[in-house]
Amino acid sequence: MSNTPVTAFTDIVDTVAHLVETVADDQWTAPTPCSEWNVQQLVDHLVTGQGVFIGVMAEQPTSEGSEQPDGTEPTPASLKAAFRESAGALVAAFAQPGALERTVQAPIGAVPGAVALHLQTIEHLVHGWDLAQATGRKALFDDTAVERETEFARGLVAQLPPAPDGPFAQSRTAPADAPAIDHLAALLGREITG
Repeated sequence: MSNTPVTAFTDIVDTVAHLVETVADDQWTAPTPCSEWNVQQLVDHLVTGQGVFIGVMAEQPTSEGSEQPDGTEPTPASLKAAFRESAGALVAAFAQPGALERTVQAPIGAVPGAVALHLQTIEHLVHGWDLAQATGRKALFDDTAVERETEFARGLVAQLPPAPDGPFAQSRTAPADAPAIDHLAALLGREITG
């Protein structure tokens, strides 16, 4: 299979899904490098984002949040299942013929479907890194895919103000010999230690 942006995204999502599915019971309340969220809140954020972008690619609004049908907060078990299910639906939405060429209404405005794919790829890479850091594991992402998304992210960061007005924290630097994923995480405001 050729390494298209959609197949690269599929691999990235699978890596993050494995990280989600192997979170230990006592790690769901652990802090993450994304200071707003613990592990459970971070996974919930990813599931919510997947749902939003499924709607974006289907050109239909979706409700935000991953609350259970009865209105209760999601549990670790329900989040694991929801992540895998919504990730599969999102990959399928991006893989539809013509999906990347048409204009869609993303949260940042009207963009080509290919830009929406970049946004979700970066989201999964950086929050996958957050999740790996929080649970003491490595995020084993393909360096070529990471480097491609880092170039795209540099353009975004240059156009958008840093937090609190923009979506990303102030960019930092990673050691020159750090893995590609650390450089992307630093670009989007994560502190790289060791």
